[in-house]
Amino acid sequence: MEWYRQGLDPDREMIKLSTYLGHTKPEHTYWYIEAVPELLYLASERATRS
Repeated sequence: MEWYRQGLDPDREMIKLSTYLGHTKPEHTYWYIEAVPELLYLASERATRS
C-alpha cells in the first residue's frame, strides 16, 4: 500500500522486492500481497486516473 501512497510503480517495486527476497521470478513474490480493501481502493484510484 505504501508504494501506491508514494506514487511508485508497484510492478517495478515488486521486482526489487523479489530480488531482495532471493526469488528467481517476481510471480513467486506476488502471493505475499493481500487484497485488503485499502489496497484495492488505491489500485482502482490509480487505474481510473490512467
